[in-house]
Amino acid sequence: MNDMRNLWSRCSGRKVLLGLLLLPLLIFSCKKSDTYADYMENEDEKIDSYISRENISVTGTMPTSSSKWIDGDKDLYYLYGSGKADGLYFHLIDAGSGDLVPETNWTAYVRYTGTTLDGELVYDCTAARNPDPLSLVIQDDALGQVYGRGFQQAVRNLRVGGHCKVIIPFAIGNGMLPTISGGLRSDYSNYQPMVYEIWLVGLE
Repeated sequence: MNDMRNLWSRCSGRKVLLGLLLLPLLIFSCKKSDTYADYMENEDEKIDSYISRENISVTGTMPTSSSKWIDGDKDLYYLYGSGKADGLYFHLIDAGSGDLVPETNWTAYVRYTGTTLDGELVYDCTAARNPDPLSLVIQDDALGQVYGRGFQQAVRNLRVGGHCKVIIPFAIGNGMLPTISGGLRSDYSNYQPMVYEIWLVGLE
């Protein structure tokens, strides 16, 4: 009887040990099984939470003047596109001056910051960190480019001196940009929605 108990104990111990050894593999497999739809659902939840936390109101109608980007005590964001997954959330802070807005193949000189929806500063192209602004050639379809469709769409809405704040879903996000830590990071490849503040400082 004791021999049977010892055998059972040894077998049970081996099963527990095997389970512990396989646990990291099972966790890794679960992580790897996330689908594009899973990432989009997670992004929707993050954006909705950010909108609620930051007291933002979203509209499908573009405000007609710079004074109408406030809804009561809330900042008003215009949602471009067919839905949250591929739509830019655009909020105009300062319209800038003049009649010109960036067009295809024009060069826009831009300052910007980029933060996660949790407020972590990732990118900083302000004068405090960079002596020269970004020189950006505006493209017709910037999907998957270093400065992607969402970022360039925001720039197209500004006149010189203009300033906006935007939420950019990862599907229309930027490619590999230099971070404040010195590395490179892609919003698009990392399924990372981001918040950008953008200033248009020049055009040619």
